[in-house]
Amino acid sequence: MVTLRPLRVTATAILFSLSALASPALAQQWATRSFCEPETIAVLDAAFAHADRAELEQRAADIPNGTGRLWRITSPEGAVSHLWGTMHSSHRSVLDMPEQTLELIDTADLVALEIDPTFPDRDSHDRYMSGDRLYRPAQSNFRFEDLGLPPEFEQHIGTRFEALGWPRTSVDDLTYGGLVDFMLYDPCEDFAAGVLPTQDSYIQARAHIAGTPVLALEPVDRLSRKLNQPGNEGLARALIATYGVYLLPGSPPEARATALALYTEGRIGVMMAWDQADVIGTLGAEGPDLYDRMTEYLVNERNRDFVGAAGEALKDGNVFVAVGSFHLPGERGMIELLRAEGFEVTRVSLPGEAP
Repeated sequence: MVTLRPLRVTATAILFSLSALASPALAQQWATRSFCEPETIAVLDAAFAHADRAELEQRAADIPNGTGRLWRITSPEGAVSHLWGTMHSSHRSVLDMPEQTLELIDTADLVALEIDPTFPDRDSHDRYMSGDRLYRPAQSNFRFEDLGLPPEFEQHIGTRFEALGWPRTSVDDLTYGGLVDFMLYDPCEDFAAGVLPTQDSYIQARAHIAGTPVLALEPVDRLSRKLNQPGNEGLARALIATYGVYLLPGSPPEARATALALYTEGRIGVMMAWDQADVIGTLGAEGPDLYDRMTEYLVNERNRDFVGAAGEALKDGNVFVAVGSFHLPGERGMIELLRAEGFEVTRVSLPGEAP
């Protein structure tokens, strides 16, 4: 999908281990077809670079609601809805959703998604595509190196832009919001862009076919607009650093197979612990602060807003809410936030998932 409308994703955008700043490989060379579409999907110890499996599982055990992709939401009045944690991928194992989940989508009165990337009219489309959201003014003196990140980041992010059909100099010309919008796009989706939907888009397509209305839990341009506001430069730097890690070469070949297996097993807490360990381990001394700043906005703040946006509809029931799976677990995850609002939230176990 080489367009000005890249896929918006959350912290689960790229759920495989990436490291090795000093690797001589170009940023795109690690994202081969064989890496992105492994023959065997399984949890493999060799995938874990900065913490072993036992340590990650121990950390995951401390994350509330860390296992399970499907949850039943019951309002105080007894109305029932469902919450589903997605993986932003078009891999066949991700699109091969459980029949129980598909039935809930197809029979819902309302489908709620992080964003609705369709536009109601030409004016809203044109506003979204406007240059001021993406491009810095011609007189801007900004240079990517001003961010103070290791030079490898600029090299590999520039290579990523070239793979999307944009000049390498875009790293200097785009706004913070424009930079991050492009960086959130998973390189493994290059092979299927414009042909196969990610799971989120697949859910939206099923709602579209059934004529079910879609509730956007946030505006489609929320992230880019926020990052372009004066005063949010520190947040922008944290997101660029975090997602820059995801574009660096050095990922073990077993990483993709492991991420897909963990998701299919519903072991979201392990995925979160793994993601945190690898990002912090790669970023070094600044890692904890950068990761916390990214998580505070991209996950925690948006969790609160998602619950607020869906709250009234959930009181009526028969809503299917689908958001990135990292939004579900944790003390500040959507499951606990919904419970604090008076909803009963219980896990629905699915075939193949961990107990």
